[in-house]
Amino acid sequence: MIKLRLKFSKNGPIKFIGHLDVMRYFQKAIRRADLDIKYSEGFSPHQLLSFAQPLGVGATSDGEYLDMVLNSFVSASDVMDRLNAVMNEGISILAVKELSDNEEKAMTVSFAARYMIRFRESLKPDFDWISAMTEYLSEERLLAVKKTKSGEKEIDMKPMIYEFSFDRESESVNLLLAMGSLTTLKPALLFEYFFKSLGRQFSPVMLDIHRLDIYRSGQDEKGLYAEPFITDDIEKRVYING
Repeated sequence: MIKLRLKFSKNGPIKFIGHLDVMRYFQKAIRRADLDIKYSEGFSPHQLLSFAQPLGVGATSDGEYLDMVLNSFVSASDVMDRLNAVMNEGISILAVKELSDNEEKAMTVSFAARYMIRFRESLKPDFDWISAMTEYLSEERLLAVKKTKSGEKEIDMKPMIYEFSFDRESESVNLLLAMGSLTTLKPALLFEYFFKSLGRQFSPVMLDIHRLDIYRSGQDEKGLYAEPFITDDIEKRVYING
């Protein structure tokens, strides 16, 4: 039994395909690639696949992750080549890593996600949103009401924003936001309450959201950090204060 973690991108028109359809897409691609995928036991066997975190419809990404279990394989690079050979335009396998037997699923250990966000060309705000948002993010608390399965809950978004930076040339913001089994902050919620703080109307369709990568957490002598799932570059670690 071999456990693999795949990193893939999702760009172009396929961004309008929902998460369940992406799952079915990969199941078919794995069969077309003739990979020796392991199936569950029981009356309704299914491929042993697990995605890190769903990507919202309409968003693009260069950092999605999928864990799979194979009965046998030639190499990680062979798996990547086989899948890319049968992929449709819009989804590409970027990396494949073999995992140890005791490695937890990406879904379980997801900690944060990095986004690059700008406004759609025809829906740009008529004010200096970068200056206004810089001031907004400097506030001590960023209260919001988040919808949950059990109703609505007031949260403070401030501790869920691990890092941010603005680029005036591209008119975008780079955000590292909490995204895990216990705490998740979606970009649209942050922008919704930013606009509310200004007394302005907001709609999620205004945003062009691109997910750059998904991060796991770790701990060393410097403290708690977040780093991309597939990387050996410690320079990509982001240390979380508090």
